[in-house]
Order: sequence, then structure tokens, then C-alpha cells
Amino acid sequence: MELTRIATVQDAFGIQGAIKLYTLGDTERYLDLTRLQIEGVGTLKIKKLEVYEVGMVVELIGISSRALAERLKGKQVYAFDEDLPPLEEGVYYYHDLIGLPVRSLEGQDLGKVIAVHDHGHQDTLEVRKGLKKYLVPLQAPYVEVKLGECIILDAPEGLFEV
Repeated sequence: MELTRIATVQDAFGIQGAIKLYTLGDTERYLDLTRLQIEGVGTLKIKKLEVYEVGMVVELIGISSRALAERLKGKQVYAFDEDLPPLEEGVYYYHDLIGLPVRSLEGQDLGKVIAVHDHGHQDTLEVRKGLKKYLVPLQAPYVEVKLGECIILDAPEGLFEV
């Protein structure tokens, strides 16, 4: 089963073991999930899930105290790909970008996406060409995603010269 990172545990919430998650992407798309994979913990069933500020508050079966919830702070949270809803045209999950070739406007091979990083204010593509790796801002108008095909990059001058 494939997993997609959807959030990071921010902190405990309340005294009953709920946790606050900082979610990646649109929080609304995760509201129908019934289970989560927590880094270093395993798969836990969701008892309750609500939108909260820049993420959500989740109650998980098996996490029943604030002390247990506090141990999860900073852990990565994943959803099973089969549980994620399909997206509308032009929208994608970050895992859909991994493995895509990256090409210049002229069609020159610039490498392949090996990872996508969420930095909060600016997401980046990690692109590998040969032994070199580059971080590329995932931002229009510099990047055009052709899902399932490639990523067209109008790279700022000097980006691939380092």
C-alpha cells in the first residue's frame, strides 16, 4: 500500500488525547478519512476529525490522554493513497509529481523529480540530474505541470549552473 504525507502533528489539543495537525494542501479533502499512518507509531483509526485553523484536530483510537498525544508532536502523518479522494482536473497530490521528467521550455532534459518539499510558504521540487540535485520553486509561472507526462520549467537564469 502506498502512502502520501498529508500533515505534521503540531501539538496535543485538550486533555483527551486529540492532536492538532498542520495539513498539506486543502484540509477539506481529508475529512472523509477513517485511518491515518503516524510516523513511528503505525496505523490508527480516526474517532473524530474537524477542521481547525490551518489544519485539523483529530481524535485517534488508542490515543486517550494528553501525555500520549504530546509524544506525537513533530511526527509526520500519512494517508493511504487508496483512501484519498480523486482530484479535479489540474489539481494533483505531491506524490503524483515524483518521477516526472523535468524539461526546459525548449524541451531540454533538466532531470527528474525525486521529492517534493512543503516549506509552508514555498513548496519546492527536488530535481536530480546525474549526480547533482537542485531545489526548484513549485510556483507559477515558472513551473507547468503536465500530470502523468512531465514538468515544464522556465528556470530562472543560473538555477542549474550551481
